[in-house]
Amino acid sequence: MLSFEAAASEDAPPGGTDALLDSLEKDISTFWRTVPFHTLFLNYALPVENSQHGGTCSDRAVLFLEQLQLKYSPDLNARLHRAYISGRKTHTVILVTINTRDYLIDVGANWPVMRPFPCFEPSSFCAFGIWFRSKPDGRLLKIEMKRPEQEDYRPFLEADLEPQSPEFVAEAIASRLSPLNELPFANGLRFACVDGNAFYFLKEDNLVGDAANRKEKWVE
Repeated sequence: MLSFEAAASEDAPPGGTDALLDSLEKDISTFWRTVPFHTLFLNYALPVENSQHGGTCSDRAVLFLEQLQLKYSPDLNARLHRAYISGRKTHTVILVTINTRDYLIDVGANWPVMRPFPCFEPSSFCAFGIWFRSKPDGRLLKIEMKRPEQEDYRPFLEADLEPQSPEFVAEAIASRLSPLNELPFANGLRFACVDGNAFYFLKEDNLVGDAANRKEKWVE
């Protein structure tokens, strides 16, 4: 059973890029600590979507977008956007416009992307020992990630920044569970959350695998 208290909504800060970005980082941090990423609803066909109980990328992105619109509208132009992971446009992120410049927010990933990425200049940051860096390339924003055990950065996601219609995004989200999408976590367990100063991530590629070893693998 999952049970989470809804995060209290705070008033939006006065306008200004730095103030808004700082407020958004706090919102992302609160979101990660109250809404987990997981594949339980997906793999067990449970009709629980867009709630404090969490879920996959689209579930979490839709919920966070609603929170942003409630807190910042109309000062923050926030909208859903579909991005590429492993060459397939199966990931849902959020684009926000602050003083005419776009930033990408990815609360839907199962990795702790704790800051918005500027879409107009290179950036990098570290969260829980995991490094992220982004670089615009024409209309693309390319983002890479490096975990503590890795020596080199590896591709994380790629976003085509051409505007997408709400209808296109809504249709993509509605069909996100189609087998044609070949989701990397289909029939597998993913669970990720932030608690205190730690990021936790559980992974099992086969839900009907060797249950006897599962506990030790999770502890590791």
